[in-house]
Amino acid sequence: MKRRRFARSSSLLEDQIRQEFHNTEDLKLKTVKLDGLTLTLVYLDDISDRMVIQKTIISPLLTVSDDQTKISAADLPDLIPMAAINNIEDNSLISRHLMDGCTVIIAREEDIDTVYAVKTTYSVKRSPDEPVNEPTISGPRDGFIECLQDNKALLRAHLKTSDLLFEQHLIGKDVVKYISLTYLQGKADRKLIEEIRERINEINADYITDAGILEQLLERNPLSVFPELTSTQHPTKVANALLEGRVAIMTDGSPTVLIAPTTLNMLLQTPDDYYFKWIPASLIRLLSYFTALISVLLPATYIALVSFHHGLIPTSLAVSLSKTREGVPFPSVIEAFIMELTIEILREAGVRLPKPIGSTVSIVGAIVIGETAVSSGIVSPMMVMVISFTAICSFAIPNYQLSLALRTIRFFFLFSAAILGVYGLLIAIFIVTTHLIKLRSFGTPYMEPFAPIQLKSWKDSFVRLYYRVGKKDRKLHEK
Repeated sequence: MKRRRFARSSSLLEDQIRQEFHNTEDLKLKTVKLDGLTLTLVYLDDISDRMVIQKTIISPLLTVSDDQTKISAADLPDLIPMAAINNIEDNSLISRHLMDGCTVIIAREEDIDTVYAVKTTYSVKRSPDEPVNEPTISGPRDGFIECLQDNKALLRAHLKTSDLLFEQHLIGKDVVKYISLTYLQGKADRKLIEEIRERINEINADYITDAGILEQLLERNPLSVFPELTSTQHPTKVANALLEGRVAIMTDGSPTVLIAPTTLNMLLQTPDDYYFKWIPASLIRLLSYFTALISVLLPATYIALVSFHHGLIPTSLAVSLSKTREGVPFPSVIEAFIMELTIEILREAGVRLPKPIGSTVSIVGAIVIGETAVSSGIVSPMMVMVISFTAICSFAIPNYQLSLALRTIRFFFLFSAAILGVYGLLIAIFIVTTHLIKLRSFGTPYMEPFAPIQLKSWKDSFVRLYYRVGKKDRKLHEK
């Protein structure tokens, strides 16, 4: 048996690696000498799997050494067949491979260094459970996680086609982040793909922590409250978007996947719309549009009617409203603002608190504060009912990003109605509608297919029409 000796090496390349990582405690360098060939294994102990290193690297090499076979640097890729081994020609990429969890092998033969990287990543992963913020009634319940490789596998499982392409990009100056541009060959528009590539290449950030930061860097309308990209954690939603010719952007370390381009109609749809028969599914979709309008317009409409246009209210209802407002010291707009602010605080408190007590605190807090405010005469009972119904309607909006946008412009409508009544409300509606018509998401009109009008696309807008069956298939079903 040949003699093997483990020792520390002091070559220039290894010293550079130690210096670059500031000789950190978890940087490990192990040297194996075998008859003229010196192998130095370099890895970060915290993110590299020691068992994988032992089984895929050290054991095969020692087995060959025991067989009295002379080993050269060029033989290493053939001696480690079970691992993903790559030759590193640029030494500046060594640190990147180490931070990815790879083990770097420096093979020194006659004072010539040959560098390889072997995938030995160790990571703690969670199971792909159903996303908490996107529950589904029917359909797949898996969800994306923080591992980019696993997210690709999930998407591959939903789209088993050779046309599914992944493009890897690196962003970040100080800390590198991997993102994957995903699309279906032949479905996605080449101009769309090129535009997304250009925007990614224009990013000049030190570090991208999450897909939410990446989304803001890719947008071109930072002053708009409406999202230009759809974020989701559902693989089925991403798969459907890719089949429609859209592009998905995956970020390593984030369970959120971005979809571009985005339309307002897309934000009001859910995967469940396609799992039920078309009539009830269409009713649910119409309900989403209705609740979105109610959540934005109801408080402003109530203030406009109560403060300026009493004649538009039926007499019996006007008398009832005037009685409920007796003793209230604030104008209706201040009432509405106080209640809206209270609801938003309770909503955020429910989100930030631990799950077992978050919902309880929100419900109990809303009931106690509402009853106390009415009994003390600070707000009227009708205002409490209007704001409560508005909050419930906002919960029915399927997309959280759109819900945040509508909650923001609700205050704009509120104060517009308080200044000019119905006229102010109409002006605010005109401004927001004009903004939505002018808004573009990667070149696609945000109000498509309503503005510009595309009647052929209306079959999947307000309603979801039934799936058509071909004549041949229909005859087979009849038989």
